[in-house]
Amino acid sequence: MKEAEIGRPPRLGIPALDDIWARHGGRLEITGPEGLELLYQIVSIAVSPPRNGTIVVVDADGRFDATRLRCGIEDLTHVHVYRPLKGHVKETLEQVESYLLGGEHASMGRECVGMLVNGMQGGDIMVGWRGWLRVESEREDVSRFGMGVSVEEAMRERAQRQSSVESKGWRAVSDWGEYKWTDD
Repeated sequence: MKEAEIGRPPRLGIPALDDIWARHGGRLEITGPEGLELLYQIVSIAVSPPRNGTIVVVDADGRFDATRLRCGIEDLTHVHVYRPLKGHVKETLEQVESYLLGGEHASMGRECVGMLVNGMQGGDIMVGWRGWLRVESEREDVSRFGMGVSVEEAMRERAQRQSSVESKGWRAVSDWGEYKWTDD
């Protein structure tokens, strides 16, 4: 990993998010109860073909779950996850940078797409309670069964409603643009 790759503005390989990122000045600050869903999407795309990058996740609140990533098993070696002690995010970011530049690891030769911080301030991408890019589920838009619906009616509508839920995904919205995706 070359030092120039760490210091330059990252590109995720997700055109809509790259555009939002550039418009806002080179940092994503994600908020909302579904913020981790966007984090999983970013990480999965960043390390998978054709992007083939490496990415660092500093998981300050311990909620990052690598089993939620949608990338190949071989791509997981390029996801570097750190869980710092409380209050030590800055020190962890500094140590990670020197490790990536000089360490012997599977990601040598790959571009570092960015450093993500979950649950605290810092990094290129931050997921927390404060931010300007709000993540929402579109699944909330699927209508619920009304009062008085019989079991028979519900069973008849079951397949159509399930299909509707599966076709709905997520959206990240801000004053600088919007990005939508599904869990396919």
